Amino acid sequence: MSDVPASVTTAAEVIQPVAESSGSIWGYVAGGVALLVLAGFFGYKKINTPAFIIGQVRKRNLKEMQKQGVESSEFMLDLDKLLDSVLEYANTNKKTGNDVVKIISPLNDTKRIKSPRDMYQSMIHIANEMHDTALAREFKNKSKQVKASSPLMAGLLKRAGI
Repeated sequence: MSDVPASVTTAAEVIQPVAESSGSIWGYVAGGVALLVLAGFFGYKKINTPAFIIGQVRKRNLKEMQKQGVESSEFMLDLDKLLDSVLEYANTNKKTGNDVVKIISPLNDTKRIKSPRDMYQSMIHIANEMHDTALAREFKNKSKQVKASSPLMAGLLKRAGI
């Protein structure tokens, strides 16, 4: 007599044909890979839209400004105007998300931007690239105001008693 109970041997006889009849697992693997590729494709299409890119830039900037406690500053309003203009330009000219990233790339140039005036200069450059002369003119006036409100100018105005 063997030590294996009779119920185990009968169960093994039943289970073995079921496992053999289930077929190859490669069909399920290929289906899973196809679903992942399809999901990745649709995810990329969603991410590569101008609205998504602009939304992410706004979200990041708002988070950073909230850390500094200046989320309702005049600069944020100007940046929103610029981003609205970029979004409108991208939608009318059928640009992709990659094109939008290239358009707003001067805002990320840390070598060029050392002061608020430099940031406005970058914004003027972007507005001119999109042929939005009214916005560029507005930013040009703002950049002059930023320059006029420098610490040197504030010291001179204080000494003059103004």
